[in-house]
Amino acid sequence: MARLRHRDAGEVARLALKNAVHAVRSLTPTARADREADRAFDRRWGTDTSAGVSARVLGFDAAQIDQCRRYDPSREAMVRDPVAALQLHPAEWDFIDFGAGKGRAMMLAMEMGFASVTGVELSDRLCAIARANIARFAELSGTTIPAQVIAGDATMVAPAGRQILAYFYNPFGTTIMTAVRGRLEAALRDGAARVTVIYANPEHAEVFADAPGWRAGVAMPGVATFLRDA
Repeated sequence: MARLRHRDAGEVARLALKNAVHAVRSLTPTARADREADRAFDRRWGTDTSAGVSARVLGFDAAQIDQCRRYDPSREAMVRDPVAALQLHPAEWDFIDFGAGKGRAMMLAMEMGFASVTGVELSDRLCAIARANIARFAELSGTTIPAQVIAGDATMVAPAGRQILAYFYNPFGTTIMTAVRGRLEAALRDGAARVTVIYANPEHAEVFADAPGWRAGVAMPGVATFLRDA
C-alpha cells in the first residue's frame, strides 16, 4: 500500500501488470534454475543470501518504506555480464553496492577482483547478515580485497575511488535514486575520474537517462548501464 500511495491509476495498473508477469515468470524453468543457482552459491560458501525479505519487516519507518524495496539476491549474471560487456578491468575499479542487502553482489565483486568493495544498507538486520556473509566468504576464499558494509542512508554516503562502479538492484524509489546520483556526481567533482552505473531491474532508469552529463552504456535484458566522466 505504501508503494501505491502516490501513484495514479495508470501507474497502479502498470505495477499490477508487472507483479503479475513476475509471478508467472517465477514458475518458469529459468526462474527455478535461478533459484537453484542461488542456493548453490550459499552451499558453496556457507552463506545466507538466497531468501528474499519483504521491506515491511526490515525495520524501515513510514517515511522510508515508500522509497525502499524488498531484498532479493542479485543473480551472478547481473554483475558479471555488464562488467564483461563494458570491458572493465575490475582491479582498476572500486565497487559500491547501494542497497547491499545480504551482500551477494559484494561477494561476487570480491570474487571478480575489484580494488575495493563497499556495501551500503539501511536495514540493521540485513547489515548484520551481510557482514557475517562477507566474513565467511573472505575466510573460505582467502581474498584480501578490502570490503566493508556501511549501515546507513545511501543519500548520505560519499563514494570514494578514482574509478567507481556503482551497482543497484532496484533498491530505491526515484527520490533516493536521484539523491544518490547527486553523490556520484559530487565524487566526480571531488577527484574521481569516472563513474559507471550498473542498474539491474532499472525501474527508474530515467534518473540517469534524463540527467545531463550521463550517457547510456551497454544494455541487456533486465540491466541498464550509465557512464559519466569528470
